[in-house]
Amino acid sequence: MSTVPKTHKNLLKCQCRKCPSYSTACKLKAMPGNTILLLGDMDKIHAETMFCAYEKSHCIEEEHGCICSKCELFKEYNLDKLYFCTVDGGK
Repeated sequence: MSTVPKTHKNLLKCQCRKCPSYSTACKLKAMPGNTILLLGDMDKIHAETMFCAYEKSHCIEEEHGCICSKCELFKEYNLDKLYFCTVDGGK
């Protein structure tokens, strides 16, 4: 598995926010963090997104389906597992 760089370009490709496991509550909780990521230093902040580059979610507690394998980042960086949001592996 390749490491996914924490870049704005990759953030724009990220599909995490469209995942069925990503609840509305998580989306609302993540909004300020995602805004900061777009404006600031992406290495220092973990928002509730791009779990393959950062770490597992701090608010997703149940798996309700996974779309990681359909994400452009998954293919581009030869990722080999699913559910980055609930299993540490992004770091």
